Amino acid sequence: MEQDSTKRTPLPFKGFLLTLVIAVIAYVFMSFVPHVNPDFLPYSTVSAEAGHSLFYKLIWFVQDFTNAQFYASLFAGLGLVVGAFIAYTLNSRKKRSGGFVIAYTYKIFPWVFAAQILSLIISDLLYTPLLDSTNMGWIPTFIPFVSVPVIVILEYGPSLINVLTGAVLTGVLATPLGSVINKYVLSPAGLPVVAANVFTMSILGIIVLEACRVLPFIEKKTDFYSDNPGLWGKQYGEAGPAEDLQKPTWFVRRVLADFTEAQFYGNEWASGLMLLGVLIDWIINPASIYYGNNFLPIVICAQIVSSAVGVFLYYHEWEKGFYPTFLPVVTIVPGIAGICNGNIVITLLVAVLGGVIAPPLAAYITSKLPKGLHPMIGNTMSMAVCTTILGAVCKCLPFIGSGL
Repeated sequence: MEQDSTKRTPLPFKGFLLTLVIAVIAYVFMSFVPHVNPDFLPYSTVSAEAGHSLFYKLIWFVQDFTNAQFYASLFAGLGLVVGAFIAYTLNSRKKRSGGFVIAYTYKIFPWVFAAQILSLIISDLLYTPLLDSTNMGWIPTFIPFVSVPVIVILEYGPSLINVLTGAVLTGVLATPLGSVINKYVLSPAGLPVVAANVFTMSILGIIVLEACRVLPFIEKKTDFYSDNPGLWGKQYGEAGPAEDLQKPTWFVRRVLADFTEAQFYGNEWASGLMLLGVLIDWIINPASIYYGNNFLPIVICAQIVSSAVGVFLYYHEWEKGFYPTFLPVVTIVPGIAGICNGNIVITLLVAVLGGVIAPPLAAYITSKLPKGLHPMIGNTMSMAVCTTILGAVCKCLPFIGSGL
């Protein structure tokens, strides 16, 4: 009897279970590892001094590299950048060890990184002085690093004028817009600050890309990357032969890469060294990372779980190339863990729900976007909606203050 050609490949149960085991091990290890120096760069000191001290402003700048994941970690920020350049080097040499291709296509990574750094410099120089006048000890200066400057390049191609346009517009506008949405809309309702951040990315992404349509100095390309196929590396999901996707190692690598999708890197080297930096900061001083909260172990565990659930459920979408399973990793899980005081049950429940709901919602919103608007807008809108709804539900639960 002839085999049914429409039969789907089986779901990667082994990879899923292996990833869950890794999540448990990470939680247990981080819960019991001893700490070295409780006086090393506590977050409260950095936020209090970054407004007027050049040294602490630099620390804040590096911490902003990983603010999207809520780490705000010095060593994680350094690890992220080192890992990204290792991946870029290996990708450039066509080495399989480079992992998933960084920045969609490795050849534009230097342009992406330049836009990120420039926009973050503008944002931090303009707005870290406002830290002295806020009662939160935090403002969203990080937003440009993980949003609009990159999609200007992805939509219009790598060039100096595109780097400058995206970086300047976003560096100037993102932080005040995010602060206003948070202060006057979400904070009064007790909802996660992260929802304001991703709403800002969506709104500003539309504004800047629409501005680029009419700005005379932006060269209009109907499909820049189709016209320049040499810029592309392998597609997102093509880490090797198709059968590799059935290996447990592919599943673990994919979950690991999800940790840096927010930075548009989506690469195991970038994620792995970033998480190594998280661990270093945590071991040295828990007060130096995740804004000084002490429930980072459950956050890391739940972030792994959320991506694993998404990659497992939407595995067949990954076979086609890419699916936004990273969304709960960088918003829903750490944001809601913050408002529920690290409650283990709620955080893990939200991780599962985020892994189930956020990716298809993002895919649906993206499918309805007009031509010329990057999928980041659909992704961030999904993050905002899911975080707001799940956060509102969690706030109503009677045992929200319990850590168990």
